[in-house]
Amino acid sequence: MRSQLPRTFRSAIRASLPVFAACCAVSQPARSDWTVATSASLSHDNNVGNAQSYSSRVADSNLSAALSLLQLLSLGENFSLAAGGDASGQIYDHFTGLNNASLDAVLSLKEKWGIGAYAPWTRVGISVGRANFDDGYRDATLYRASIEAGKRLDERWNIWAKYSFEHRRAEPVPSDLYGISSDVFTSTGRSFKAGVQYGLSERISLSLGSLLRHGDVVSTTQENVYIYTSSKAVAPDPTFGPEAYAYRLYGTTYGARLGAEYSLNDHSLLGCGFQRLQTHAQGANNYADSLAEITWNYRF
Repeated sequence: MRSQLPRTFRSAIRASLPVFAACCAVSQPARSDWTVATSASLSHDNNVGNAQSYSSRVADSNLSAALSLLQLLSLGENFSLAAGGDASGQIYDHFTGLNNASLDAVLSLKEKWGIGAYAPWTRVGISVGRANFDDGYRDATLYRASIEAGKRLDERWNIWAKYSFEHRRAEPVPSDLYGISSDVFTSTGRSFKAGVQYGLSERISLSLGSLLRHGDVVSTTQENVYIYTSSKAVAPDPTFGPEAYAYRLYGTTYGARLGAEYSLNDHSLLGCGFQRLQTHAQGANNYADSLAEITWNYRF
C-alpha cells in the first residue's frame, strides 16, 4: 500500500491558507486558548460500495483516527471564534484502495444566547480540505459550510440540529466509455441532521440522531444498463474488482443512528452506535446501508 500522506498535506495546506489568513487577521486583539482532541473508531459497513443488488453488495471493516487542533478566540462575553485544522485517516481490512488520509482547515463562529448551562447556542462554520486515497482516482478537494444550533433542556436532555452544504471536487476517472461523463467522484450535497441526548447517569448517556440528505451519491456495482441510463457519470472502479463500475446519481438519503456513550473520566469518552441509511436515487436505483461502530474520544 503506497502512502498518500505527504501529497495530501501539501494539497490541503495550499487550500487552507485563506482560512488561516482570516484567523490571523482577527486573533491579535482577542484572548485565546488552544484545545486538542483526538478520536478513533472501529466500524463495519455491510454495503461499502452502496450497491443496489444483493449480489453486488460487499462488506468491510475499517479503522479510523483523527486529530483536531483548534485555537479558541473570545470575541465577546458570549461570542467566540475557533480556527485550526483536522487530520484524519482510514484503513480498510479488504478494500485497501479506500485507505485514505485527509487534512482540513476549519473556521467557525459560535454565539451563546444567554448565561449558564441551559442557554441556547448557534454556530456557523466553513472548512476546506483535501482527501487522498490509495487508489488515486478518488482524490478530492472538499468544501463545507454549516449552521447548527443546540440547547440543554435540563440536567438530562440535550437537543441539537445542523444544516450543511458540501462540495467535493475530483478529477475525471480514465474511462473508455463513450457518450457519458467519467467525472464520477465530483459531487454536491445538502443535509439536515438533528439529534437528542439523554443522560442516564453522570457517566452514561443515550443518543438518537436523524439524517435527511439531497444530492449526488455514488454507487459501485457490476455493469448495469438500467443504472447507466439514469447516471450523471460512469467510470470503472477497479478497487472493487475488474468488472465493477461507479455510477454518480442524484438521490435522497434518510438515516437514523442510535448510540450509547460512557464517560471514562473528564477527558475521555467511549461509545458505540448503529446507523441505518436508506437511499432513493434516480431511476428507482435504491439501496440500503448499515454501519456499526465503536468509538473513543479524548480531549486534552
